[in-house]
Amino acid sequence: RMEEPLRGTFEGIGITFQIFKDTILVIAPIPGGPSEKLGIMAGDKIIRINGVSATGSAVDNNYVFQRLRGDKGTEVVVTVYRNGRKKPIDYTLTRDRIPINSIDASFMAAARVGYIKLNRFSRTTMDEFRKSIGELKDAGMQDLVLDLRGNSGGYLDVAVDLSDEFLGPGKLVLYTEGASS
Repeated sequence: RMEEPLRGTFEGIGITFQIFKDTILVIAPIPGGPSEKLGIMAGDKIIRINGVSATGSAVDNNYVFQRLRGDKGTEVVVTVYRNGRKKPIDYTLTRDRIPINSIDASFMAAARVGYIKLNRFSRTTMDEFRKSIGELKDAGMQDLVLDLRGNSGGYLDVAVDLSDEFLGPGKLVLYTEGASS
């Protein structure tokens, strides 16, 4: 589970959630994921998973991960309470591979200035970065702000590859030394 953000994917139903009091609150469905495709919405409260109550003091992040994540292609039934609806809604979700993006934002900050917010150096970072750079160049980018504030780190080789995008050939990116090496 700790490696998922660095690998860039996990398998599950595709939601970001928060435990609010004793209930699983959907913060947002992940774009393109199973939950979004079936209509689960921000603000929905998951009250049952596979027919079993999903509220109470036992509900924590591990509880949710154990029940909603799983192998791609497997099914889970979630019952959702939605404000404004009299009856709960049942969704049968087929778990899928869910991307975890390392780029939080990519847009034109000014007429010629692109902006990219990078939150980690994962296996998918370079593909995401090159796609974002291409889109920004098509939009007229001449200069770039690469925002690394709050970046949690990640794979060193990916950080070096990204540095190579900005430095000329043969430029030193980093070196290591130790007591016996």
